[in-house]
Amino acid sequence: MSVRIRHLRAILASINEQLLQSDLRPEARDYLERTAHSCRETIRELATRL
Repeated sequence: MSVRIRHLRAILASINEQLLQSDLRPEARDYLERTAHSCRETIRELATRL
């Protein structure tokens, strides 16, 4: 399960880097923010099971 958390954290780091770009379309920014939120929630859920 810790491998899954590491993978999600890597995805989250990538999303955060993309969110720093100022030229994102609003729809793309919304999608990335929703995906980041989902990653954080899943990481929290998995961490409570450890």
